[in-house]
Amino acid sequence: MTQYNTSTQQVKIYDQVCQLQSVAPNCWLVDECFCSETLSWMQDIVINEQNQFAVSRPHRRLMLQPGPDHARLQQIGLDIIPSLNQISGLDLNLMIVKFWLDLPGFACQTHSDSPDIIVTYQVYVDIWSSKQDPCHGIEFLHVDPPYKLELANNKGYINVNTDLKPHRVLPGIGTRASVTFQYNLV
Repeated sequence: MTQYNTSTQQVKIYDQVCQLQSVAPNCWLVDECFCSETLSWMQDIVINEQNQFAVSRPHRRLMLQPGPDHARLQQIGLDIIPSLNQISGLDLNLMIVKFWLDLPGFACQTHSDSPDIIVTYQVYVDIWSSKQDPCHGIEFLHVDPPYKLELANNKGYINVNTDLKPHRVLPGIGTRASVTFQYNLV
């Protein structure tokens, strides 16, 4: 494992300029990912009675099923390809969009993503926790010390998966909603 120096830049990924901070090789923290209108819509996905969620893996995770909100997320995934191409230096194609609702007790054991997934962009859109009832974000284990993403609404990460970084999510008590865009090469 290696220590990595960080740098920050401003970049427009979707509908506003956000802060992009390099936190490890091929890994960036993204802050203020979406404008307030888009974020508010994403936060309402969970309470929109027209949406359906199904149990997903790992355990204690629900995933939004196809419908109008999912179709809009798909379009956002397509719209951000030019920005992600520029950030990653790759020519990307949208594979899948997932909107997850992680319930209390959710955890994800240490793993590396499939080599087919070249870039993942995950944004936490709503966090329901407190210091007494925490939930956790992703922890990348390929740097020393491991990089833990601080959970906050409208904060996320971009991971270029060409190095198959090991990562995990520790179990927590809180609940979190996130949208994940995954890409392969054209």
